[in-house]
Amino acid sequence: MSKRTNAPVIKPQLKIQFEQINFKVDTQTLENLRAYSEFIDSEQGYIIREALSHLFETDSAFQSFLVARSDGNKGSVQERASQ
Repeated sequence: MSKRTNAPVIKPQLKIQFEQINFKVDTQTLENLRAYSEFIDSEQGYIIREALSHLFETDSAFQSFLVARSDGNKGSVQERASQ
């Protein structure tokens, strides 16, 4: 029988320097972010980047939106070029 290991969903951050941005979140979200940061020994910004990347890659409705938006922009550019 194989052993199942408990591993975090987001891998620990590679130690790279990034620019800072500021935004507001509710208290519970901030507490959870701090706890997850401690859990995987990584910066809060890394967790947010990874969570957003995961969201953007796995949300099929968002992927469809991006394709439609891209197709719409191509049509607009083509229409303007032919005028």
